[in-house]
Amino acid sequence: MEMNISGGSSGSGILAKIRRFGGFMSGMVMPNLGAFVGWGIMAALFIPNGWLPNEQLNELVGPILNYVFPLLIGYTAGYNIHGQRGGVIGLFASMGVVVGSDITMISGAMIMGPLAAWVLKKFDQAIDGKIKPGFEMFVNNFSLGIIGAIFTIVAFLSVGPAIRGLVAVLTAGVQWATDNRMIPALSIFMAPAQVLFLNNVVNHGILAPIGYAQAAELGKSIMFLVDTNNGPLLGTLFSIALFGRGKSKNTAPMAMFIAGIAGIGEVYFPFVLGNPIMVFATMGGLAVSLYLQVLLGGGLIGVASPGSLINIALMTPKDAIFANFVSILAGFIVSTLIGMFLLKTFGSGEEGKEYAVGNHKVKSVADFAKQSAKQTALLKEMDAAVQKIIVACDSGMGSSAMGASVLKNLLKKENLTGITVVNSSANKIDSDADLVITLDSLIERAKISGDNDQIAYIPINNFLKESDYDEAIAFVKERNQHGQVNRTTEAHEDTAIIDRKILNEANIVLNQSFENVEEAIVASGQLLVEQGYVTKDYIDQMLERNQRLPVYVGNHVAIPHGLEESRGAIKESGVSIVQVPEGVAFPDGEIAYVFIGIAGKDNSHLEILSVITRSLIDEEKVERIRRAVTAKEIMDVFAK
Repeated sequence: MEMNISGGSSGSGILAKIRRFGGFMSGMVMPNLGAFVGWGIMAALFIPNGWLPNEQLNELVGPILNYVFPLLIGYTAGYNIHGQRGGVIGLFASMGVVVGSDITMISGAMIMGPLAAWVLKKFDQAIDGKIKPGFEMFVNNFSLGIIGAIFTIVAFLSVGPAIRGLVAVLTAGVQWATDNRMIPALSIFMAPAQVLFLNNVVNHGILAPIGYAQAAELGKSIMFLVDTNNGPLLGTLFSIALFGRGKSKNTAPMAMFIAGIAGIGEVYFPFVLGNPIMVFATMGGLAVSLYLQVLLGGGLIGVASPGSLINIALMTPKDAIFANFVSILAGFIVSTLIGMFLLKTFGSGEEGKEYAVGNHKVKSVADFAKQSAKQTALLKEMDAAVQKIIVACDSGMGSSAMGASVLKNLLKKENLTGITVVNSSANKIDSDADLVITLDSLIERAKISGDNDQIAYIPINNFLKESDYDEAIAFVKERNQHGQVNRTTEAHEDTAIIDRKILNEANIVLNQSFENVEEAIVASGQLLVEQGYVTKDYIDQMLERNQRLPVYVGNHVAIPHGLEESRGAIKESGVSIVQVPEGVAFPDGEIAYVFIGIAGKDNSHLEILSVITRSLIDEEKVERIRRAVTAKEIMDVFAK
């Protein structure tokens, strides 16, 4: 039975699937959007028709577009599904589509990257717990290599014929619309072709030859304004700038400038790849624009390259000035209005800070509480009480374990018993969970892993800050006052003590100072190496973990630890503590005075993390650790 808080209509279920697909696409594209903008700036400046043509620097433009972007997308898509291993195989498989085609293959990478990662994830799940100790690295490397090689070869052999077939369909469609005087219908073919990065193939290979033949006879041609017409795509970007969310909303104005003034329309494409429903905004605006061009007699005397508004104006003959101006403006207005409607109706693929209950998303617990009596009755009927909560981080080793400890204490204070709280990697969310709490940046990955529309997701910013769990506590109270929860499990005191094999005074160094975060992480890892908990490779894994997601967890504390894949470098569970009285600044401005290095094997470190967490949520105790002059003083903080 599919849970649908909105009332159970199939329409809302379809909307939820569209939103989820948009979120999945957004998770591939939006993390890389800055690179697209950077490339757009370079292209606008240095291509032969750019503002500052430079033959040497222009050599960067093509390879970045054709190689870097597809590989970035393939890696990101794979990483979202299966962490580092998924990212590696996603990039590997994407290389097959890149080499197998002579056009930009971002769309191919968006298919092969996640597909290869998903297959690898299923394989890893199938062999989990079945590999003899000592053979893990061997099996991991060969399984990724073999599966990756298969997907890369398949991609290489299949992508060429597929693209040729797609181009043949587009060519036939353009020719049909032209022969039957259905010029506005070209938008049906052009809008999707653009976001698949087939715009140059269609424009120069199909539209331009027709346009030059018409221009030789009539002095102008509408065909030159099918792909280069900036009005509709600028309108789509404008609607995203007004009503989008997250990185897409913030970056859309810059993309508008690059696309409109510099004429690099490719920077618009990722926005629609991130939320595919928006292609209809551009399609509608382009159809109206082409209709007005036919009606009013618009057109250009040649291809506007690059397709900026300035170049369009320069290529406009005198008798088409009014027609081109009106049609481009109308395309902008129509696509803006359609885009606004689509964003309001279907939502943005990149959601802001909100949480989801099944297929229904709300901004706050107050909004949830305002749901109708019918929805409340549905909750009762479905026994929707929260019984299992997962606190998830990137690797499931350190910060999530501390977060789970904080949440357990809060639930206990609120007398919310009978609820299981566990920590996990965002890549391994149990499908029987009722609620997942994780960082905003990991929400989409957790949803893909959980694969259950009945799971609720709440983002937090600080694993150690109790107030960050306020929404989660309120949500649990709201759900559990209607649902039936097993109350037989009584709360118990956390009687865990410090295991001296995992943390002792030899694992603590005082009065350290570092130039940057990386130095502090290396020092934390070196302590673990010296005490025999990990191999030297683990330090590299700790550094890479910080590059993916900062190890700062709040309350002036950082928790360096390895990746989910680095467990082979852990000999036994251990914890190191590095005191930095003057602090180390993270890129976002947060200052950490305490670095707690963690190496966890078989979850034997979780009890000690629970003990440590009880102290770290109290900023006064963190300050005591910062000012301690002996290792024993720090151990005493955790003992109280």
